[in-house]
Amino acid sequence: MYKKSLIILPLLIILILSGFLTSLPTSDVNAQIIITLQPIATATRTPTPINIGNFVWDDLDKDGRQDPGEPGLSGVTVQLWNSAKTQLIDSTTTNGSGIYTLVAPFPGNYRVRVVLPNIPDSFSPKDNAAAGDLADSDINPDGTNFGFTDIFNIASNVISMTHIDAGIIIYRAPTATRTQTPINLGNFVWDDLDHDGRQDVGEPGLAGVTVQLWNSAKSQMLASTTTNGSGIYTLIAQTPGDYLIRVVLPSMNDSFSPKDQAAGDDTLDSDINPDGANLGFTDIFNIASNVISRTNLDAGIIKYRTPTPTRTQTPINIGNFVWHDLDKDGIQDVGEPGVAGVTVQLWNSAKSQLIHTTTTNGSGIYNLVAPLPGDYRVRVIPFPGSAFTAIDQGADDTLDSDIINNIISKNYGFTDIFNLASNVISINKIDAGLSTVGATSTPNPLATQTPTPTKSPTLQVSGTPMPDLSQKIYLPLVTNN
Repeated sequence: MYKKSLIILPLLIILILSGFLTSLPTSDVNAQIIITLQPIATATRTPTPINIGNFVWDDLDKDGRQDPGEPGLSGVTVQLWNSAKTQLIDSTTTNGSGIYTLVAPFPGNYRVRVVLPNIPDSFSPKDNAAAGDLADSDINPDGTNFGFTDIFNIASNVISMTHIDAGIIIYRAPTATRTQTPINLGNFVWDDLDHDGRQDVGEPGLAGVTVQLWNSAKSQMLASTTTNGSGIYTLIAQTPGDYLIRVVLPSMNDSFSPKDQAAGDDTLDSDINPDGANLGFTDIFNIASNVISRTNLDAGIIKYRTPTPTRTQTPINIGNFVWHDLDKDGIQDVGEPGVAGVTVQLWNSAKSQLIHTTTTNGSGIYNLVAPLPGDYRVRVIPFPGSAFTAIDQGADDTLDSDIINNIISKNYGFTDIFNLASNVISINKIDAGLSTVGATSTPNPLATQTPTPTKSPTLQVSGTPMPDLSQKIYLPLVTNN
């Protein structure tokens, strides 16, 4: 009807004006016509109702947050009230999924009220900040506005609100408390042979060691036992709580292994404090209510043993080959012969003491003897006119030459320093290659030292001259007597 009036009214105005203009005298055609129209009121639209909702849920963990797996509650009464809580405007109940919808007739200030399903039930905490307004509970759980939301405003441009939710903590009868099952504690005390605090293969358990359970204050011993033949023990804690394990050393001279030394593997380390105020005790540990056993409380013990007398050191054999390097490649090739009669000496690492001397046999093989482990050098004194082949050629140390061949080096004719460990009884890879073998008419052409007042001894060598092997090191030379 309103729209039809808007169409008809302009038509009437046009008709009236047309008649009026026709009736005017000709002389007044150009006269100014002034018509005043009254304003026409715009019709007010009927406000659209506003839907308000939407979720009431069972807050299983009571945190005021809608978590996955927490179900909606059906059949819960939800009401819309004016802000003063003096007028009930709408009421509904949640559907099978916990969803509800209320209708506000027009914009304004309102409250939503949720009625608890049962008297012992309660509302969740309100406005969980971590949840956000879409996943929290908006109902006041206590105070003068218990069961209501705070006042909220619906603006004129709003057609629905879907974030007014309610978390309910459903009262559930407490489950009967089960009788507490005693907790088994254990399990291993071992002989830490290498003293490293780690349970290694071959380290045996210790039988008959006393192990005790104490309260955390060390004021009361609660249980005691001894390890079995395999070093295993079991103690029983009657209830959850804080405890200590104590291990009693079998002998006064024994000691505990270092603690917590298995690179974080608590099943292979020792848990006993080896010194300090808690000597012999573990640190305090907690047994939770859902624990029925714990088997990683272990103790390493370093047993005192009378020192074993040190055995007489076995001399170490050192060898073994001086050869003619025919192709001069520094590697022992098939068909390259040994050189007989070459003097070979064993020196300390500082080249200040000659320890042993020998000569190669008919096959070029030699054997020196070191009296004990330590650092040494081997020296080879070839026949005059001989030359050493290149050192350390190839990857196989049993087939190369180990003698320094740089004639201007102060270590010419010596090996580098090498070490003989305490568990070594022989070493047979110290070889010397000769790229040139000098005259062998003299069985053992060794240098003889001639006394001289100068600091540097002058050497007299029979046959072809050879490098001064004693230059700068002043070592006694072996002379063939």
